[in-house]
Amino acid sequence: MPKVVYIGGYGHSGSTVLEYIMAGSPAVLACGEVISSLRRGTRKPETCTCGREGHECAVWGFFYSASNNGIPWSHALILHALVHQAGNRYSALVDSSKTAWGSLCTPFRLKREFGPDFMMVHLTREPRAVCWSVLKQKNRRAKRSKRRLPHYVLRCSWVVLGWWLANLSCDLFGIIHPRHYLRLRYEDFVQFPIETLRSLYETLLPDARWEYCEPSVCDNRHQLHGNNVRYRDITISDLKEDLKWQREMPAEYSRVVSSLSYLLCVRYGYV
Repeated sequence: MPKVVYIGGYGHSGSTVLEYIMAGSPAVLACGEVISSLRRGTRKPETCTCGREGHECAVWGFFYSASNNGIPWSHALILHALVHQAGNRYSALVDSSKTAWGSLCTPFRLKREFGPDFMMVHLTREPRAVCWSVLKQKNRRAKRSKRRLPHYVLRCSWVVLGWWLANLSCDLFGIIHPRHYLRLRYEDFVQFPIETLRSLYETLLPDARWEYCEPSVCDNRHQLHGNNVRYRDITISDLKEDLKWQREMPAEYSRVVSSLSYLLCVRYGYV
């Protein structure tokens, strides 16, 4: 049975790109943000990164079949079905749902469900970069809907609160289940991808032979939900740290985020 690898942490931290590049190993099946599948009734039909609509996808098709419409799907039940679909073709299945807000306790529940076959990768990113990415997205949405956004202090504080909760949830999981936990910084991943991937695979799949090929030539990317970057053709040579926040983020925003996130920044090496 493939191991379930859950990417935890706050959104806008590079989880989609990490999962995409992890699928460069033929032993890894990338399934995107599995938890978003529970909200399929309120979303437009999604196209899987394999190029097919969700109901036609070889991995996700079961979820849309008429015989399964009455099933009260839960996050764990969907993962069990995906594991069944994967069979013995893969050594690991990646779920990039993360741990923000409604998913704070998800890794603990999944660890009880999958036991020794569960592993969490705690992905962190500089909080100012995360905050600026979130605020830019909210600004775009607000302009389209002509809504007024709250004061910048409240906006930054809300994002930092979510960032704290998401990362503390992962830290707590690591304390309770240290053998099923691995922390990874986004900045290290994009600067040293080969070294990071080798270390990651050796920890996650110690019994599998490590190898990497460009994800575009693999048939193991089935990210039905997640950031739209999943539809791009990305190679390791394309990876670079997004530093736009350093040029674009107003100084008052930066000061608020830095002061509110200082303690965890020290813990994760951002200070």
